[in-house]
Amino acid sequence: MTGPENTENTAAYNRGLGAGRIEQRLQGHDEHLRQINGSIDSMTRALHALAEELRANVALFSATVTSDRRDDAERERIAAVRVEEAGIVTSQRTVRWTAWQRWFAVIGAIILVVNFGLGLYVAFNR
Repeated sequence: MTGPENTENTAAYNRGLGAGRIEQRLQGHDEHLRQINGSIDSMTRALHALAEELRANVALFSATVTSDRRDDAERERIAAVRVEEAGIVTSQRTVRWTAWQRWFAVIGAIILVVNFGLGLYVAFNR
Protein backbone atom coordinates (compact mmCIF):
# COMPACT_ATOMS: atom_id res chain seq x y z
CA MET A 1 0.00 0.00 0.00
CA THR A 2 2.83 2.28 0.25
CA GLY A 3 3.48 2.23 -3.46
CA PRO A 4 1.17 3.58 -6.09
CA GLU A 5 -1.84 4.05 -3.79
CA ASN A 6 0.17 6.21 -1.45
CA THR A 7 1.43 8.30 -4.35
CA GLU A 8 -2.10 8.59 -5.62
CA ASN A 9 -3.37 9.65 -2.19
CA THR A 10 -0.57 12.14 -1.84
CA ALA A 11 -1.34 13.58 -5.26
CA ALA A 12 -5.07 13.77 -4.38
CA TYR A 13 -4.21 15.36 -1.06
CA ASN A 14 -2.00 17.95 -2.77
CA ARG A 15 -4.72 18.64 -5.35
CA GLY A 16 -7.27 19.12 -2.56
CA LEU A 17 -4.86 21.30 -0.65
CA GLY A 18 -4.28 23.45 -3.75
CA ALA A 19 -8.01 23.61 -4.45
CA GLY A 20 -8.62 24.65 -0.84
CA ARG A 21 -6.07 27.43 -1.14
CA ILE A 22 -7.65 28.61 -4.39
CA GLU A 23 -11.11 28.43 -2.80
CA GLN A 24 -9.84 30.41 0.19
CA ARG A 25 -8.31 33.04 -2.09
CA LEU A 26 -11.50 33.24 -4.14
CA GLN A 27 -13.51 33.58 -0.93
CA GLY A 28 -11.27 36.50 0.07
CA HIS A 29 -11.75 38.08 -3.35
CA ASP A 30 -15.52 37.63 -3.15
CA GLU A 31 -15.55 39.36 0.24
CA HIS A 32 -13.43 42.18 -1.13
CA LEU A 33 -15.74 42.60 -4.14
CA ARG A 34 -18.74 42.75 -1.79
CA GLN A 35 -17.04 45.52 0.19
CA ILE A 36 -16.23 47.41 -3.01
CA ASN A 37 -19.79 47.05 -4.26
CA GLY A 38 -21.10 48.20 -0.87
CA SER A 39 -18.88 51.26 -0.87
CA ILE A 40 -19.89 52.04 -4.46
CA ASP A 41 -23.54 51.74 -3.46
CA SER A 42 -23.06 54.05 -0.48
CA MET A 43 -21.20 56.56 -2.69
CA THR A 44 -24.04 56.40 -5.22
CA ARG A 45 -26.59 57.11 -2.49
CA ALA A 46 -24.47 59.97 -1.18
CA LEU A 47 -24.16 61.44 -4.69
CA HIS A 48 -27.92 61.18 -5.21
CA ALA A 49 -28.51 62.95 -1.88
CA LEU A 50 -26.00 65.65 -2.84
CA ALA A 51 -27.63 66.09 -6.25
CA GLU A 52 -31.05 66.48 -4.62
CA GLU A 53 -29.66 69.02 -2.17
CA LEU A 54 -28.07 70.96 -5.04
CA ARG A 55 -31.34 70.91 -6.98
CA ALA A 56 -33.17 72.25 -3.93
CA ASN A 57 -30.57 75.00 -3.45
CA VAL A 58 -30.73 75.97 -7.13
CA ALA A 59 -34.53 76.14 -6.95
CA LEU A 60 -34.31 78.29 -3.82
CA PHE A 61 -31.71 80.57 -5.43
CA SER A 62 -33.81 80.86 -8.58
CA ALA A 63 -36.87 81.76 -6.52
CA THR A 64 -34.85 84.36 -4.62
CA VAL A 65 -33.54 85.94 -7.83
CA THR A 66 -37.04 86.00 -9.31
CA SER A 67 -38.38 87.55 -6.11
CA ASP A 68 -35.61 90.17 -6.12
CA ARG A 69 -36.39 91.07 -9.73
CA ARG A 70 -40.07 91.36 -8.88
CA ASP A 71 -39.21 93.44 -5.80
CA ASP A 72 -36.97 95.72 -7.90
CA ALA A 73 -39.73 96.22 -10.44
CA GLU A 74 -42.21 96.91 -7.64
CA ARG A 75 -39.81 99.39 -6.01
CA GLU A 76 -39.29 101.18 -9.33
CA ARG A 77 -43.04 101.39 -9.88
CA ILE A 78 -43.58 102.75 -6.36
CA ALA A 79 -40.76 105.27 -6.83
CA ALA A 80 -42.27 106.44 -10.13
CA VAL A 81 -45.67 106.88 -8.47
CA ARG A 82 -44.13 108.83 -5.59
CA VAL A 83 -42.14 111.07 -7.95
CA GLU A 84 -45.31 111.74 -9.88
CA GLU A 85 -47.20 112.47 -6.65
CA ALA A 86 -44.40 114.79 -5.52
CA GLY A 87 -44.63 116.62 -8.85
CA ILE A 88 -48.38 117.01 -8.40
CA VAL A 89 -47.94 118.26 -4.83
CA THR A 90 -45.21 120.67 -5.95
CA SER A 91 -47.38 122.02 -8.74
CA GLN A 92 -50.26 122.37 -6.29
CA ARG A 93 -48.03 124.21 -3.83
CA THR A 94 -46.78 126.62 -6.46
CA VAL A 95 -48.41 129.94 -5.73
CA ARG A 96 -49.65 131.82 -8.76
CA TRP A 97 -50.35 135.48 -8.17
CA THR A 98 -53.26 137.05 -9.87
CA ALA A 99 -52.93 140.37 -11.70
CA TRP A 100 -54.33 142.51 -8.87
CA GLN A 101 -51.97 140.81 -6.36
CA ARG A 102 -49.00 141.70 -8.55
CA TRP A 103 -50.10 145.33 -8.86
CA PHE A 104 -50.63 145.51 -5.12
CA ALA A 105 -47.09 144.16 -4.50
CA VAL A 106 -45.52 146.61 -6.97
CA ILE A 107 -47.35 149.59 -5.47
CA GLY A 108 -46.38 148.43 -1.96
CA ALA A 109 -42.72 148.17 -2.99
CA ILE A 110 -42.79 151.65 -4.52
CA ILE A 111 -44.35 153.11 -1.35
CA LEU A 112 -41.71 151.35 0.77
CA VAL A 113 -38.83 152.76 -1.31
CA VAL A 114 -40.31 156.28 -1.29
CA ASN A 115 -40.82 156.17 2.51
CA PHE A 116 -37.25 154.93 3.02
CA GLY A 117 -35.93 157.75 0.83
CA LEU A 118 -38.02 160.33 2.66
CA GLY A 119 -36.83 158.97 5.98
CA LEU A 120 -33.20 159.33 4.93
CA TYR A 121 -33.83 162.83 3.55
CA VAL A 122 -35.46 163.97 6.77
CA ALA A 123 -32.80 162.32 8.95
CA PHE A 124 -29.77 163.90 7.23
CA ASN A 125 -31.16 167.33 6.32
CA ARG A 126 -31.96 168.52 9.83
